[in-house]
Amino acid sequence: MEQSFNEALLKLCMLLYRIDGKITLSEQDYYDSIYRHINWQGEDDLEEFQRQSIHQVRDAVENGEAKQFVMSLKDHLSFNAKKALAIAQGICLIDGDIAEQEQEILDYLKFRVLAKYLDKIDIE
Repeated sequence: MEQSFNEALLKLCMLLYRIDGKITLSEQDYYDSIYRHINWQGEDDLEEFQRQSIHQVRDAVENGEAKQFVMSLKDHLSFNAKKALAIAQGICLIDGDIAEQEQEILDYLKFRVLAKYLDKIDIE
């Protein structure tokens, strides 16, 4: 379960830093910090997983399917919903500016995808 969560978390982060069409250094640094400290136990090499995931995220963004992509991560992100939301908020806030697309995905994540896994106090 933890490995699936880690994979979903990395994909979510990739989506959030790519969704507005610009990747800032602070967003990249935040992602790199998560990437370097993740407890990777996957069968695939972490770098290979990242390459494949970048392609999936790019396709989702280009095809206007970002919300569907996030929803596809639901079961895995629910393993630790609070951490997933905290990291998602962190990557969106790290550059000091939340783009409209980022806010839309954050709201969707918080109120639709992970809502039943978060305590009521966490989503207010």
